[in-house]
Amino acid sequence: MRSVLQDNHEKLITQYKANFADVCALQSILDDELLPHVVQEIALSDADYTWAKEWISDTATIFRFFRHHKFIRSFTLEAMRNTLIWRLNAFQLSNLPPALFHCLPPPICAPFGHPIVFLRLSEFPTSEQAMMDGFLISLERLRIHLLSLNARNVEHIDDEIILQCIFIVDLEGPSIHSFNLKTFTWLTKEIVSRYPGILAAVFFLNCSWTYARAWSVAKCLLPNSAVSRIFFPSREELLQYCSASALPSDYGGALSPLHLIEDPLNPEYNRVSVGSRDESVSAPSIRLPETLHRQPSSVFIPPRSSLNPFFGYPTLASISRPHMVQPGRRRKRDLLLTLSILWWKRWGTCIITVVYFLIAVSLTRKAVRRLVVRWMSGGLSSSTCQ
Repeated sequence: MRSVLQDNHEKLITQYKANFADVCALQSILDDELLPHVVQEIALSDADYTWAKEWISDTATIFRFFRHHKFIRSFTLEAMRNTLIWRLNAFQLSNLPPALFHCLPPPICAPFGHPIVFLRLSEFPTSEQAMMDGFLISLERLRIHLLSLNARNVEHIDDEIILQCIFIVDLEGPSIHSFNLKTFTWLTKEIVSRYPGILAAVFFLNCSWTYARAWSVAKCLLPNSAVSRIFFPSREELLQYCSASALPSDYGGALSPLHLIEDPLNPEYNRVSVGSRDESVSAPSIRLPETLHRQPSSVFIPPRSSLNPFFGYPTLASISRPHMVQPGRRRKRDLLLTLSILWWKRWGTCIITVVYFLIAVSLTRKAVRRLVVRWMSGGLSSSTCQ
């Protein structure tokens, strides 16, 4: 386990150093070209502009997107543009959701400098929407925490940049059946692509046979890069990797119980004055948002909506300026998908009818052949007896 994570960490740092110049170039493009275009396209407010600019200033986030998209600049720019617009519309939380993550404060960390984040499934909210909101705000706070740690490390040249963290998931308590398909789909489709490459490893503790059977199926569907970061260690193996000085007493460590340890993802940590999204967030004095309440600057029009003037392409309409309707990138795959859907709506019923007819004919022919074979075999046996 340690050797695998060490190899992954060294490879990641090598890739960061080798692509740092490209990351800086991407950051300049995002700041000079993409952000002004988005501001004009959907009429961003000053507060939204400041919030978006803070996200673009996060070099580690840009690198993680760049690496996730195989170091292809065009794909990375497109993904970050889509994510920027998604963030402006997704963070509309009027109330602070319950915390789902508990991060151990620095200088406590795992080997290779990774922050340690705990998730206890027994403390997850039962409400589906509360769980999704909690994941969203917790991941955003974790991103800001990593940004804060890297801002402090700038003063120390020998310190490496912190790009990932270790997640320790305590499965004790709820059953796997308590998580519905909608929440899992939302996590894999919406969240993983918006926060790529933030996990160095995931350690699952207190795994029952139900989870073991589910994992035996899931690992066949996941890529090898994901499987290599998922472990099911015993308490002794976890202590060997993290050491007792980096774990709470709940998990065999020498620290206080987890609920008594300060959480840097908590807005009250170190008595930091808590700001809202409407306030600027700049390193090194990172402010964790208490609430992300905002009125959306734009509304998304589905590609194949009857209200979409650019039918077949994703479109944004400004709320403050209803006449400003801008399409997204006009990609060939969007056109092909739209044509395929329209073709299927026109001919799908006919195709299904023909398929059913051919199946019925095939089954009928097989039945007739069996009857003929039986009749012939019966005739031959009777003639033989005579």
